[in-house]
Amino acid sequence: MNKIKSGTISILGKPNTGKSTLVNNLTGRKISAVSDKPNTTRNKILGVLNTAVSQILFLDTPGIQVSNKFLNRIMVQSSLQAINESDITLVLIDASKAITNDDYEVISRAKDRSPFIVINKIDLIKKSKILKIVDLLRNKFPFIKDFIPISALENEGLSLLLDELTKILPNYGKIFPDDYFTDQPEKFYLSEIIREKIFNHYYEEVPYNTAVVVEDIKDKKKMTIIQAYVIVKNSHHKRIIIGKNGSMIKKIGTESRVEIEEFLLCPIFLDLRVKIDSKWLLRKDKIFNFSNIFFLHSHYFRYFFSFFTNT
Repeated sequence: MNKIKSGTISILGKPNTGKSTLVNNLTGRKISAVSDKPNTTRNKILGVLNTAVSQILFLDTPGIQVSNKFLNRIMVQSSLQAINESDITLVLIDASKAITNDDYEVISRAKDRSPFIVINKIDLIKKSKILKIVDLLRNKFPFIKDFIPISALENEGLSLLLDELTKILPNYGKIFPDDYFTDQPEKFYLSEIIREKIFNHYYEEVPYNTAVVVEDIKDKKKMTIIQAYVIVKNSHHKRIIIGKNGSMIKKIGTESRVEIEEFLLCPIFLDLRVKIDSKWLLRKDKIFNFSNIFFLHSHYFRYFFSFFTNT
């Protein structure tokens, strides 16, 4: 009997190339927060797809860009680590925009893994542009394994992408149970839902200077009580998040509650408050979620264990 194919696939790219949308649509679940603003994703997030023949672990990563800011440096470090933690590397290119040196930098970083280039957002361009992108990158980077055009948003080309990836996955067998879909704890997932709403409703520096922490989840008879905080740097940002007469924080809370109820499949009461922490951007525990380190180490241990118990 053939073993189930499984492995980890890291997804890299500049900010806003569609990495989180791709992971969400491939797994059929909202694993990562999505907005039209760059750098919405701050952590490596693992999304698991189970099929009849495979279990694929997708690593959604923060967008890679050159910056001296502490937050950006931490996010880029996280993305580059994902290359060494994966069996296959995908580099996403936004076909609707010009190829830049930042794209070249991401591809160069993945050189040792012979990456697939996934040309995303083809629904926004003429098909002839795809061939131009392939010719340009093939000549510049001969180590590229293959090119796959897709539209993550429109689900175009995703079946072909999965077929091509499944062909070259290792035969490790299942790593996680069938009902396992992410490495992140429930609190992190709920905080991402709230943070996405902040990115969708606020502009300029405000969403980039906020964090969301879910402090407590209590199951009561008739509903689940969730206490969460939006953390900001200063009183000015606090006023903006709250809005006139509390209108904006109420809107964020209402939209978040609806989505959280869909996720938890039960009524909830969301106690959402705003508090100031002027140094949160300098603290890794507020920026970076380290739970995936445990899971990545544990799944490589299972590869090791599986190899020696099945040979």
